[in-house]
Amino acid sequence: MKKIAIIGLGLIGGSLAFSLKKAGHYVTGIARQEEVLNKAREASAIDAGSLNLQDISDSDIIFVCTPINLIIPVLEQIAPYLKKGAVVSDVGSSKQEIVAKAEKLMPKGTYFVGGHPMAGKEQTKFEAAEIDLFKDKTWIITETSKTSKKAVEQLEEVILGTGAKMLKLDPKTHDMVVAGISHMPLAIAVSLVNAVASSSDKENMAKCAASGFRDTTRIVSGDPLLGVDMFTTNKKAVLKMIGAFKKSLSKLEKIVKNSDSEGMKIELEKAKEFRDSIF
Repeated sequence: MKKIAIIGLGLIGGSLAFSLKKAGHYVTGIARQEEVLNKAREASAIDAGSLNLQDISDSDIIFVCTPINLIIPVLEQIAPYLKKGAVVSDVGSSKQEIVAKAEKLMPKGTYFVGGHPMAGKEQTKFEAAEIDLFKDKTWIITETSKTSKKAVEQLEEVILGTGAKMLKLDPKTHDMVVAGISHMPLAIAVSLVNAVASSSDKENMAKCAASGFRDTTRIVSGDPLLGVDMFTTNKKAVLKMIGAFKKSLSKLEKIVKNSDSEGMKIELEKAKEFRDSIF
């Protein structure tokens, strides 16, 4: 059993609390609102709760489960209270900027290991938390030349207890990978919805929209501020993937314009083959 602190009890933090408490760890939840702590206590997601960041002082492992823009400010505040040997990780969906700054903030004898669970839903509050949210999902750990192997081992042991699968990437590779399979789907869905919303036929389109439109644009229903954080902190990788998408879309546009049925079939089959290999 380890003493684990979770800062931020939204969807990810709340789900992590449920899972780690079930695994037998002592879980302290840190939130900004007493109402959230009460809900977590009532749901038996945490052993203890606090509104004060300094109450992570006796924790072996600390997970920062806040929005991306708050991760570094939170680390700055908790740094003086970390005990020797403490391991800190985050769940942010971009890593290069966060890891570079976080490693410089850690007091001697404490360790930061960047992390990112590939799991989520549109709802971001504690009420949406699930005990098995991470089961069979990929949890990325980002390593650099400064990353402590011992800290990674400790973190890995705890994360595997959630049922997640581990994948180790360097921060730059992580950000490009996530730009393609997480940040770009949001960019594309936003563009599609806004294209429909700006159409003169939008009312009829809205009446006729069914599962295809719903499933393709599901991600748009999430918190807009999370999207802003993604695009801002992973700007370079996102722009590179937008360029790749525009090139792919332009190719399809040309094929459709030329009524190239064989070309359409090739593009559709290629996309189907790759997607089916993933899911």
